[in-house]
Amino acid sequence: MPVSSATSAAPSLHPAGRAVTLLAACGPELAGRRLVIEGRRIFAVRFGRLALLLSYVDPDEFAPSELERRRADAAWQAQQARIHERAVERASTHGHVLPLRPLTVLAGTDVLDGYVREHAPRWTRGLARLGDKRECAVHLYVGPHAMPLREPYLLRVSGRATRSNRIPAIAAGAEIAQHAQRVWGTCSALAQAVRRVPEPKRRGELWAAALLLAPNDVVALGEAVERCAAVGAALGVTAYFEGPRAPFSFA
Repeated sequence: MPVSSATSAAPSLHPAGRAVTLLAACGPELAGRRLVIEGRRIFAVRFGRLALLLSYVDPDEFAPSELERRRADAAWQAQQARIHERAVERASTHGHVLPLRPLTVLAGTDVLDGYVREHAPRWTRGLARLGDKRECAVHLYVGPHAMPLREPYLLRVSGRATRSNRIPAIAAGAEIAQHAQRVWGTCSALAQAVRRVPEPKRRGELWAAALLLAPNDVVALGEAVERCAAVGAALGVTAYFEGPRAPFSFA
């Protein structure tokens, strides 16, 4: 639904001389909430029938040329992903949230209302479709593996998820390959949508996937993965379950 100027946030609400990072579109019930993540202040600001989760940042640090330069700065990228991820997760405990693309940056607050009017219809549709959904991830390996949790979820899973919902080719023995296919089928049957996650190649990796679920199906998925893990243990297959989270991979 378009946001008219009459329902846009008043310019006086925004600090002058700051760039804006947009983290999520939210239900209006979140308007007025404030968070502090790693020292950054984050606000849920009302725009018509939506609220936007946003942060005001240094325009020099977040200028297009600086963002391009920092693509190779793994520590900076990880920090931005952590802030985005944690803010969205905390907001999602209080209402419906549609995560936006990480590092969605507007050069200044003077362009914010126009940007919101342009994108509000799409955000409204996405919020209606995904706002109450949860995302979980499942990883399957041959042999014992420690979960690679050092990277934020936004980089490690949702940043790599593809639109493919097909199991990848599995280079393993027939029995292990069949088990991996059965686990994929079991998990997919509980999900409303599935996306493959082509992780950086690790020894023994079979597949990883992000799954979109109704809230009441999260426990069922966890229990199904646990049962599959018990069967796979006899084959030396390890299964990991992550979540639930906001629908980062599907927004």
